Amino acid sequence: MSATHFITAPTFHRKRLFQNQKYGDLLTETLLSFRESYPVQIHDYVIMPDHVHVLLTIYGDLPANDAMQKLQRHFAEQVAQQFGYNGEVWETSFHNDQVNNAEDCARCVKKIHSNPVRVGFCDKPGEYRMSSKASRWVLDPLPENLRELYPA
Repeated sequence: MSATHFITAPTFHRKRLFQNQKYGDLLTETLLSFRESYPVQIHDYVIMPDHVHVLLTIYGDLPANDAMQKLQRHFAEQVAQQFGYNGEVWETSFHNDQVNNAEDCARCVKKIHSNPVRVGFCDKPGEYRMSSKASRWVLDPLPENLRELYPA
């Protein structure tokens, strides 16, 4: 059993926490290392100053809400431990869309990659450092049923 989700998680009170490159790098590392501890695959992401978009697939019976709460809690602990940041990091709720077909998936991927371009951070998606498009990390391929319109 698996389900793919497009998640948007805002920072607490939309604080521009990820303007600090160190925090963005730590979130990237936390996000991608999360795969080692939980049945999760990360397909795409973008970290904006006050929110993050993630396209991921969760395997087994781990609910998306639980997965995100674990990820958010782990990041908050890491940012406190490594940088001494003890303020609130995340809003208590986040937006979660289940991705049911290749068309949904293509729309989500486009939103992820176009977000930094749309707000003027870069001209091309690959130029924005805090995104999977520019990442040095190896991401997970999309599930077979979602690759139709967006090849991995």
